Amino acid sequence: MSAPESIVQAQMEALLRRVAREQEMLSRKARDAAGEQARGIVARARDEARARTRQASEEARQSLERALTDRRAALETAARQREQSLLRTLMDDAWATLPRELAANWQDPAQRNEWCDAACALARRIVMGSGAFTIELDADAPPDATDRARQALANGDAAPAVTRVAGLGPGLRIRHGLACVDATTTGLLASRERIEAELLAELDALLEEHGRKLT
Repeated sequence: MSAPESIVQAQMEALLRRVAREQEMLSRKARDAAGEQARGIVARARDEARARTRQASEEARQSLERALTDRRAALETAARQREQSLLRTLMDDAWATLPRELAANWQDPAQRNEWCDAACALARRIVMGSGAFTIELDADAPPDATDRARQALANGDAAPAVTRVAGLGPGLRIRHGLACVDATTTGLLASRERIEAELLAELDALLEEHGRKLT
């Protein structure tokens, strides 16, 4: 091989080595860039996965809370409905029992006297002016009811008049002019709404006393 050929050969080999080095450097940079890009993709994917996991967890928590809230509301509604149904049954039973209880009270002399005294006291409070009272009693009312009411309503020389009314039932009615105190069973039970409100107030007081448990 001549000298010029050797020089050309050496230059070619040097150029090839240089190209090889540049290719290696470019390849390394490409690999590094690809690796960095891959790591970035993996990191973003990991962050997105964590975000999706957090979102899914939060959505699951919110869904559970909504389900629990709905369940509590349903249970509370059912409990209120049961309580209202029970209260309605209690009121209906009490209303059906009251006439019998009042009739039994009227048959008891001591309670009959208290009944007459209360009715006469109310009549005296609401009636203004002078004049005699008129006492209305059932035709079969015991004589002591007449005597008790007369004594309670005696007003000087104006003795109360007594009228017997067939079918009036337990209790008495007291009249004075246009005023009337109806203390018969019918009169006392004339306002079911008022009586049920009073019964509910009594029941509420008992529940408060014993821990508010209606079963």
